[in-house]
Amino acid sequence: MKPQTDLPLGLVEDHLNLVFSVSNGSAIETFYGDVLGLRRIPNVELPGGRHMIRYHGGATELKFIVGASADNALIVDPFEARGIRGLHSHRRASRRQSIFSRFNMCGLEEPRALSTSAGPAQYSAIDPAGNSLTLSFYNDDPIQPDLTRMHFDFGVVDPGRSGQFLQDILGMTPVLSHDVPLQYQLGQSAINLHAVPEDRPALVGMPHEMQGMSLLQFVVHDVYKAREMILAKGGSISIEPYNVGDLAVVMFVLGPDGIPIEFGAAM
Repeated sequence: MKPQTDLPLGLVEDHLNLVFSVSNGSAIETFYGDVLGLRRIPNVELPGGRHMIRYHGGATELKFIVGASADNALIVDPFEARGIRGLHSHRRASRRQSIFSRFNMCGLEEPRALSTSAGPAQYSAIDPAGNSLTLSFYNDDPIQPDLTRMHFDFGVVDPGRSGQFLQDILGMTPVLSHDVPLQYQLGQSAINLHAVPEDRPALVGMPHEMQGMSLLQFVVHDVYKAREMILAKGGSISIEPYNVGDLAVVMFVLGPDGIPIEFGAAM
């Protein structure tokens, strides 16, 4: 983990979080908890009768908002759309058999093997809400015996311009990867950029506007200081800081192709 003083924008820890909007909380609990075996952390009650189911995928927190109204959900093939289009879960190779057996025990379709020329064995899976996941199984690392990392796939019109935003505004670092041509890393999280034609639909929006992978989250010490730093870097704020009850202060920046990026700090 990086020292806190080396983290951009006042991040509390060296990773990002992903926020979903879902309608069936129990199915999410079965898939991410019982099948994938991610570590459950306590729910958070939200205003408006909603609640958030949370899991740790390694350092990354996956947050599922249940109960939000999303009548105008954008139903399109995520691999033919702009937006957050997939989640990569990097796991130890020794856990593959037990994970696959739990797919079978829970009556879920077993992940489909993907053809890869190099690197780890990869498999494609769909969660109960229709979100696309790639499961990558790495040979066990004695230095990191509990390897679980999360990467996020972004579909964007202009990967070069989007990469500049990730690097210049959000402080992410470009890295070489055999999996994707354009990858940007921040600590234990990474964003993979994939080119999508401009005429394809945009699967983007706030959790109350859509179902699926909605937004990327930065947990920071001070939202107002993060705001100052983003503006100084030439970025812009789409929703100014506001309080979420007595839980947190949040603000939003529009990322590549309109993907919402939340900055939140506990009160």
